[in-house]
Amino acid sequence: MRKYLLLFALAICTAASATEMNDTIVFTNARKVAVMTNDSVQQVRISGREGDEKFYYESTVSINKSTTKWIKKNLTEDENRLVFDLGYGWAAPTNTPQGHGFAVFKSKEVFLGLRYCYTPKKALQTYSVGLWCNWRDYAVPKNNMLDKKNGIVTFGEFGKNDTETDSRIRIFSLSVPFLFTQKFGKKSKNSFSLGPVVNFNVRGRINNEYTNDDVEVETSTKDIGQRPVTVDFMGILKSDGIGVYCKYSPMSVLKKKSENGVENPQFHSLTFGLFF
Repeated sequence: MRKYLLLFALAICTAASATEMNDTIVFTNARKVAVMTNDSVQQVRISGREGDEKFYYESTVSINKSTTKWIKKNLTEDENRLVFDLGYGWAAPTNTPQGHGFAVFKSKEVFLGLRYCYTPKKALQTYSVGLWCNWRDYAVPKNNMLDKKNGIVTFGEFGKNDTETDSRIRIFSLSVPFLFTQKFGKKSKNSFSLGPVVNFNVRGRINNEYTNDDVEVETSTKDIGQRPVTVDFMGILKSDGIGVYCKYSPMSVLKKKSENGVENPQFHSLTFGLFF
């Protein structure tokens, strides 16, 4: 008899322990379930179930804010997003031929496009790749002229009667940036980016504009022998959505080519400006 009483008491204790540890209620085929949550409580209402349309259940549970924030933080996934880029700057070519130069503030660069950005969970680093359309102008000083003779780009001068002169090399490229971005802090709006930009230079032209005896003249010369692919190294410093950038290419803009002792000018591309 004593043995059975001990077994009975043990069963009661086990049942009580299970009740305390397991606070789960299961409803199958509920007709309507409503969950309402605010900063402090969560309320669950169930109306109707299979075989009992008048059934009703309601439960209110308090929410621990610190626990909720921890759960949300740990459930945050990696961030994937597309961003639109716009840059406007000036070209200051380097390694220019002796005795010749370019007019920096007449030489412009504009690029725009999209980038896919990937940020690992909880990280301050972002990795991105994109596609930009890029337009670059390399303008020479007033009264100087660019031309192409025997397939070689040459420097010269406009005629004495030519006024309002403008001469420049125009390059259009499809550019692929590979950028690494580092934020200065989780809540900081400041960051810097570094990486190469591969340029597929699909079109190159020399554009000359001038006025002669009140007649406006414009000429365009294509097939100037630009390199089909060049690589720039780019740096961006950004704060609150607005930044400054600098790009430099160790490769010359034009192919190395000579004809009758005359060579293509081997200058390098350096651009700087604003980044949005």
